[in-house]
Amino acid sequence: MGFVDIAIADLAADYGVSVETICAWCDRLGIRYTSPQTRLPLEDAKAIILALTTPAPTNDQPDTPQS
Repeated sequence: MGFVDIAIADLAADYGVSVETICAWCDRLGIRYTSPQTRLPLEDAKAIILALTTPAPTNDQPDTPQS
């Protein structure tokens, strides 16, 4: 797995969120880290970026299509 040259703290700054938000996503996604200076593997950084940029689903849409 490749590494990107971005730490958790840098990723938070780039996306305008707190370090705690990035760490919470790491915890949710099972990504191991030791500090805000932890450098992330490429696939982990991509997963966090995707989570940050994907809109959350709304609850006003049904789970199954209506016929």
